[in-house]
Amino acid sequence: MSQTLDRALQILDYVGEKPRRIAEIAEFLNVHHSTALRFLHTLRNHGFVHELPDHRYRLGAAMFRLGFQALDGLELRSVARPAMERLSAATGETVHLGALEDGDVVYIEKVESQHPVRTVSRIGAIATLHCAGVSKAILAFLPEAEREALLASHELVRRTDHTLTSREALEADLALSRERGYVLDDEENEPGIHCVSAPIFSGDGEVAGSMSVSTPISRIDRDALLGFVPALLDATRSTSAMLGWSG
Repeated sequence: MSQTLDRALQILDYVGEKPRRIAEIAEFLNVHHSTALRFLHTLRNHGFVHELPDHRYRLGAAMFRLGFQALDGLELRSVARPAMERLSAATGETVHLGALEDGDVVYIEKVESQHPVRTVSRIGAIATLHCAGVSKAILAFLPEAEREALLASHELVRRTDHTLTSREALEADLALSRERGYVLDDEENEPGIHCVSAPIFSGDGEVAGSMSVSTPISRIDRDALLGFVPALLDATRSTSAMLGWSG
């Protein structure tokens, strides 16, 4: 039974990346075509996968419903939303909210820019730990032991020409971020996109999450991006205060 459950969960993770055909899923699981089909039929009957007209499978409505139910359970999301909307209105740019969940930083909320050219992201996606702005803002302000535990098993993969791939460079960047109170993602996670991010604290002084302003470099240069920092810090501090943080 545990192996069956494990394989079903593997399927959900696999088709969550992009729609897959039965042959791909069978090969991924290293099982016969008919076995993969049985798994898919069960998942489809419960709404966890959906069969497309071309017979590929993607995540179904039940997965999205559960995902949003889980996100709705996070107090941070509802508390931060008004500040995020004000920040997006003040900057005209996309604002993200991130939270640490089981060792990963997850995008739990966003307010889209109204510009036709904007950053592309989705709620529920995992932000790269060492180079995404929301992740670095959490990482920088965690207790040293907790930060060390997260980075110990994390590979510093190069995502762009600007990604910091040495532990020394990353630690220096995080130390600078702690000094100034905010993080700069200088095209480290996605080419052509930069952002500023800052932590959100809970009432006990722990890092509860982070907020970022993301924008294409083609529209907003470095100086203009840094000009958003006061509004960003106002948003994160007001959100932290709503969570009971006293500074």
